[in-house]
Amino acid sequence: MESNSPHPYNFSKGEDSSYYFETEKGLKYSAYFIEFPATIHKLYSFSFEKEEGSGAHDARVRDTIMCILQDFFKNENYILGYTCDVSDGREMARKRLFNRWFEEANDGTLKKFDFQTDNIFVSLILNKNYFAIDQAVNDINELFVDVLAQK
Repeated sequence: MESNSPHPYNFSKGEDSSYYFETEKGLKYSAYFIEFPATIHKLYSFSFEKEEGSGAHDARVRDTIMCILQDFFKNENYILGYTCDVSDGREMARKRLFNRWFEEANDGTLKKFDFQTDNIFVSLILNKNYFAIDQAVNDINELFVDVLAQK
């Protein structure tokens, strides 16, 4: 895959909008997109996780995730909704990390909108050429507010 990132790991794409890669230390990662069916927009959630093990900070993991996101955004009609995991109280650190990654990797083709309710941080990312940015942001913000109100 082509990449603007300096040193991404090789990754493979599964049939179900999932991606897989392994680091030079043998750590295995998966990244995946899941479509939200309850919206008129092509809205997807994004997650990535390490199978097992631990290791030192590896900038190539970030480069690989950014490359996967570049592949995803080849379709200008896709919208990505990213919610920071709150299971261990480290959601703010995840938000800062994801914001930094976005700022470092965005070549100007993407726009990001952030929403917050209590300790839940949501980012919405879409192509700057998306045909209805304002409508999408409003619709999806309402969807997240409705979902969070049901919890």
